[in-house]
Amino acid sequence: MTHNLEPKLYFGDLFGKLKPEEKVEIIKPKVKRNETLDLIIEEYKEGLENYGLYNEKKLKIEIPEGEYWRYYIAKSSAPLEIPSERIIEFSLLLGEYENKKYFEDFTGFYLSALINKSNGKDFKIITNYLTKTIHEIGYENTKNIDVNGNVGDFVGWRMKHGKIAVKGNAGSWVGGVMEDGEITINGNAGKLVGWYMKGGKITVNGNAGDKVGYGMRDGEITVNGNAGWVVGWDMKDGEITVNGNAGDGVGDGMKNGKIIINGNAGWGVGRYMKDGEIHLNGDYESLGYIYGGNIYHKGELIVENGRGLI
Repeated sequence: MTHNLEPKLYFGDLFGKLKPEEKVEIIKPKVKRNETLDLIIEEYKEGLENYGLYNEKKLKIEIPEGEYWRYYIAKSSAPLEIPSERIIEFSLLLGEYENKKYFEDFTGFYLSALINKSNGKDFKIITNYLTKTIHEIGYENTKNIDVNGNVGDFVGWRMKHGKIAVKGNAGSWVGGVMEDGEITINGNAGKLVGWYMKGGKITVNGNAGDKVGYGMRDGEITVNGNAGWVVGWDMKDGEITVNGNAGDGVGDGMKNGKIIINGNAGWGVGRYMKDGEIHLNGDYESLGYIYGGNIYHKGELIVENGRGLI
């Protein structure tokens, strides 16, 4: 039996008509069913069940060494070479499964597996009409993904390359451990943006929570709004720019890299930093005990190679 792979998005360019801050007015978007879409849904339901059973230690399967069990179950369920048109249709049917246990945890892995196993390059996902957020969208991503709506935690986790653009808000751990690529959040993001990221670029056009760039190894993070406390905590390299205000402890324990705060900063700037640069272009409350590195205030060098308690 062959699948009908012809794109029939008879619901029109719904993606293009949505606004980031709005919910889709349609409670149950109408999507014309086809064999490929039925296959995606059938495998999704089976994978969702297996995910729950394994999590509850009721399913005995062997997870290959080096595989993350959550993604492995999704990857094992997701059909091969699904065209992007079917994936956007599937995203419009997810509202039917929001009341299922593990919906928020499994669905993002499944969407990621569908995208990663597809021959396509550009994908769209619509979440605006959902009442729950989906975690792990873009896991190990190598493609270009546009999400119209909000996402949960771990968007772009372990991303390898490609682009993810979210026309809404994101949860915590945006771009965690990512290797390369670009992630853009047009709304706000939670804590730990760029957690241990190894490369690539993250842009948050709204505000971000605490610990932006925690432990980052390389890459670039830009927050165009405000950020919480300890921006760049324990960062090893890379660059962080906050165009708004930052909380306490900017650069706490940083080993290297560069932090730019264009608004104001709180107390304890550079506390325990060992190397790197911090540029404060607004006001700040106080500096911390500094072991090394340079700090600039409005272009003037105020700490050179660390000066102890300032």
